[in-house]
Amino acid sequence: MRILLTSTSFFDTPGTHKDKLYSLGFEIDYIPGPVKEKILIPIISKYDGIICGDDEITKNVISNGVKGKLKVISKYGIGLDKIDIEFAKEINLKICNTPGVNHITVSEHILALLFAYYKNIHKEYVFTKSGNWTRLIGHEIFNKKIGILGFGRIGKETAKRAKALGLKCYIFDPYAKTSKKYIFCNSLKDLVKEIEILVLTLPLNNETKGIIDENLISNSTQKLVIVNTSRALIVNQNSLISLLEKNKISAYLTDVMDEEPMRKNDPLTKFDNVIITPHIGSRTFQSVERQGLMAVKNLIQNL
Repeated sequence: MRILLTSTSFFDTPGTHKDKLYSLGFEIDYIPGPVKEKILIPIISKYDGIICGDDEITKNVISNGVKGKLKVISKYGIGLDKIDIEFAKEINLKICNTPGVNHITVSEHILALLFAYYKNIHKEYVFTKSGNWTRLIGHEIFNKKIGILGFGRIGKETAKRAKALGLKCYIFDPYAKTSKKYIFCNSLKDLVKEIEILVLTLPLNNETKGIIDENLISNSTQKLVIVNTSRALIVNQNSLISLLEKNKISAYLTDVMDEEPMRKNDPLTKFDNVIITPHIGSRTFQSVERQGLMAVKNLIQNL
């Protein structure tokens, strides 16, 4: 059998997930992703399965794949927004992902971004590396009001850690069960009114695309710090630039961009109150191994 691997995290990270895949005796081709539709269309039919990242697996890609050998798409990771799920269901092509394996490391990354921003670590690193001893004044995160939009696994882990650090946790998720541990808001508008930090831990779909915009943020009583480790397009990108230019938010801390790898001279890079990491929220040895093993297991079970 012939397998296409496009996940750079899977490929770059040593561990039992790689050992398992390469021990199966499959012919494995690696193309570093995210892979564009135009590259996948002419080659996808040659493969029995694919372990993918955030590649453009469109209707045309899937259609060409099933004309040939393609039997399964095994997503390394959780988000399926880059895959035409509805068309795959129509033709009974198996799509798998890896839920429940990266929530710890992503929640840690959210806190890492917050600490970096409030303690000026990203700026101080640059100063000291250049031989300067510039001592900025930071802020505690203790007792701040943090709002978590989306209360799935990552949202729950983030809330648990935030509460342990002394933050006051506000939650909005119309599909989640409430808990006495946290304050649940009746609407997104109510959530942004109460908080200082807004953390996005929800999937990208038709309901959530562009849900964070200038109109929503105008309801906030504070200049928010927005943390996004989900998908860039949950935030209206034009609104985001406008909010930053008008100084209507304190900061935007993100692990995801609307185009990845990031464009050179992306407009977000001109703002000092924006921290960007290159989609590494779940890129730890432990998390990669867990996700990788599940992706391989899903592949094997459906070939």
